[in-house]
Amino acid sequence: MAVTQINLALTTALVIILFTNPFVGRFYCPTQESRALLSFKDALNVSDGFFSSWVYGSDCCSKWDGISCNNFSYHVEWVNLSAYTNHAVQGVQSGVISGSLCNLPFLKYLILNSIGLTGTIPSCLGNLSHLHYLHLKNNSLSGIFAPVICQLTNLSSLDVSYNQLSGILPPCLQNLSFLKLLDINFNQFDKSLQLAGLSSLEQLYARNFSLHEHITSSVLALPSSLKILWLSSISASDTLFHNLAGLKFLSLSYCVLDISTTWIPRFQLGGIAIRSCSVGGRIPDWLFTQYSLQGLMLVDDNIVVEIPSWLFQNNAELMHLNLSGNHFHGSLIIPDRSVRWITVLDVSRNALTGIAPCQLPPHLKLLVLNDNALIGSIAQSLCNLSLLVKLDMSNNKLNGNIPACFANYKFIQVLNLRDNSLEGSIPHGLCCSSLIVRNNKLSGAFPPSITNCKTLQLLDIGHNNFSGDIPWSVGNLSAIKVLSMKGNSFSGTIPSKIVHLKQLQILDLSFNNLPGFIPQKIASLHAMSVAREDGHVLSVSLKPYHIFLGDKGHKSYSELAVLEAWVYEIMSRDKLDMIVKGLELHYPYILSTLTAIDLSNNQLNGHIPFDFGKLKGLRFFNLSRNNLSGIIPPSFGEMVQLESLDLSKNRLYLCHQQEKNNAL
Repeated sequence: MAVTQINLALTTALVIILFTNPFVGRFYCPTQESRALLSFKDALNVSDGFFSSWVYGSDCCSKWDGISCNNFSYHVEWVNLSAYTNHAVQGVQSGVISGSLCNLPFLKYLILNSIGLTGTIPSCLGNLSHLHYLHLKNNSLSGIFAPVICQLTNLSSLDVSYNQLSGILPPCLQNLSFLKLLDINFNQFDKSLQLAGLSSLEQLYARNFSLHEHITSSVLALPSSLKILWLSSISASDTLFHNLAGLKFLSLSYCVLDISTTWIPRFQLGGIAIRSCSVGGRIPDWLFTQYSLQGLMLVDDNIVVEIPSWLFQNNAELMHLNLSGNHFHGSLIIPDRSVRWITVLDVSRNALTGIAPCQLPPHLKLLVLNDNALIGSIAQSLCNLSLLVKLDMSNNKLNGNIPACFANYKFIQVLNLRDNSLEGSIPHGLCCSSLIVRNNKLSGAFPPSITNCKTLQLLDIGHNNFSGDIPWSVGNLSAIKVLSMKGNSFSGTIPSKIVHLKQLQILDLSFNNLPGFIPQKIASLHAMSVAREDGHVLSVSLKPYHIFLGDKGHKSYSELAVLEAWVYEIMSRDKLDMIVKGLELHYPYILSTLTAIDLSNNQLNGHIPFDFGKLKGLRFFNLSRNNLSGIIPPSFGEMVQLESLDLSKNRLYLCHQQEKNNAL
């Protein structure tokens, strides 16, 4: 009874405080800490935007973006400048980590990823004894990895990946007894990695930290607590992994592995990635002992064997399998019911032969078979793969028709069948984001149903036998970025509505029989009128889709991120061939800066529209081998990013005063 009365009294007192204290429900950032944050901001080269909420005199706890405080003491505990603008704070061009941050004595989370930081890590950060998370990923920090980090004895997560830090990792790191995650990927650290004393470490990411030579296992000491391990550029034997009984995910790249054929690991892995490693030309024998794999990646490892059936039979939970870039030969045979839940299968860039597989797991979402020697027609059983997001069977020896059932795919976003001997037409109603059927024997008229596909962003039907007119409705493809119809027998005029394609960056209608004039308003192609300096890969924006990655609660975020990275890599392979300066160039990726118009080798006549100069972002322009005449528009001089211009084999004048015998 007495205890109950005491609890009731305490509860009553708390309620009174909550309703009478004018400070409850509001934050009041300590003046010293708000000034420290403003000094930190002043050390950055910033413009307006993200930091516009950081106003002197306002409450940093409740008003400032990226700042969080303790609910009771109001001391700043979080500084996170990476969570609000897709991993980069807009407006930050460069800057240093100001020592003023060291005046936040109660700081627990400091996350400054991808904000253009330069200089060194301030030594005074070692005074932040409450710090749990220190993430400085993807900046340009340099200098020696400061031993003062060792003073952060409460640190549980340290990420300094993708910087230019150098020197030896200080041995005192082993004092960080609570550290669970250490990410030192892509720096310039020396080749010693002595971490055996980190008794709580579960995740270690140390790819490419030795840039000059392979390191040997004799200078590696890993803690037995590891669950996730990423290493690169090492020469190692199985002794390196002997004490890692709890390991769940292993990623090795650019390694030389000397693993005993009789070695039986103590661990059972959920995921393995071995890329560009020397493994002796065969699948490592110890993989036969793994029975819980959900993801397996053996890429560019120079493996020369048939794909063994035990790989599927031993791992009933396998969901992601990537064996691309090797020399696997023979037929692709997946034992019945052995990997029912597999969602991603990539066996591209191998030497597989025989007919295209007929028996495939029903839950496949990504099926990548390109660059092999598969023969025969496309199996009708692929129609049962109702969840497909991407199907790539390009560069094989397939014949026959494209199955009509492909138009029934509800989730398909990428369909690539280029470089085969397929015949017939494109199935009526087929709609996706990227459709590539280049270099086949397809024929007939331009498939009219394609123009109803509002999500289509890349269409490549080049080097086939299509004929007839290009329909006016092609102007309805509002999302199209790449439109290539080269090397067919289209004979109608270029539809004027093509100028409505505001997102179009590449237009290739070359090597057809197109007569008539160039549309007068072609300079209104908006995406070509904007000069671009960024050089990232042009992305075909794909709709969100779900790839099942395993039992929730049993997979860590990092493991899921690894598998998602494999999926993204497989999704983003689109190639393009273009003729530039008389040479056919092959682009393995389509860059965002790549803009082109190629109308060469047709029967176009009349004048070149005078407002072509508005296309200031155009880089490649080819009108050669037509019947064009008249003046070369002076506005061409305004095309500031033009790299290649070919007007040859026409009847054009440099200016209106010149005689015809001076034509190009």
